[in-house]
Parts: sequence; C-alpha cells; structure tokens
Amino acid sequence: MTAPTEEQTLSAECTLGQRPGYEDTHDLCRQTKDVPLPYSNGVLLVRRCRCACHVHRSLAAQ
Repeated sequence: MTAPTEEQTLSAECTLGQRPGYEDTHDLCRQTKDVPLPYSNGVLLVRRCRCACHVHRSLAAQ
C-alpha cells in the first residue's frame, strides 16, 4: 500500500504570483488557514494555501 500524497493546493493569488510580473500578488492571498464546514466532522469548506510564501511571511513576523 502506498502513502497518500499531499496535493499542493494554491490560492488563485499564489498561482498567479508564480508568473513573471505578478510576484506581488502573493501579498493578496488570505487563504492561510483551513476553513471547516460548519457542523461537519473534518470536512473542509476551503483548504489553506500551501504556497511557500506563507512560511516566509510568518517567519518575518516573528
């Protein structure tokens, strides 16, 4: 049995930010936390953006 792979989910802003000339759109991303569906058990309404830019932002804030 193989381990499930973690898919890379990026917000629209971070996806666009990967293109040349649009790097500043990473700053517009607000998808930094998973948002659960109310009254559900582990079902997510919105997944957090898994872009590496969020890691850098949280380290800079410390």
